[in-house]
Amino acid sequence: MNAAVATSIALLLVLLSACGQRQGSEEAVREGISRLGTALAERSAGDVLGTLADSFLGGGPGGLDLDKEGAQRLLAVYFLRYHRIRVVVTQVEVAVDPYEPALARATANVALAGGERLLPSSAGLYFVESRWREIDGEWQITRLEWR
Repeated sequence: MNAAVATSIALLLVLLSACGQRQGSEEAVREGISRLGTALAERSAGDVLGTLADSFLGGGPGGLDLDKEGAQRLLAVYFLRYHRIRVVVTQVEVAVDPYEPALARATANVALAGGERLLPSSAGLYFVESRWREIDGEWQITRLEWR
């Protein structure tokens, strides 16, 4: 086998392994989104906060004015107000940064409803954009914007 063929095979193996890593990262972010939706529906503040990076910033149309402590307070109010929470996440798109595989961006449509009994007393449909970073082997949300 000459050097050109060996180099081509080595390059192909590197490219294939990079594709596999990106696919694994994308799946990990999708699983994180699913776990986050489940944690909200189960009113598990600890699991929701475990998904947020220490450097987390989030917010709606007014800007990124919510840090991790603010998210904890917001969850406490929401969970006190609504004993039944439903979350439906659709049209999830995840893009892993091709130059920095520890970074990803995800978008989704999220329907969020809360109430006391079977019928919700409040509901909203949101377009959500999130930024994820792999930190110590775990994918965490660093930015979350909704509108």
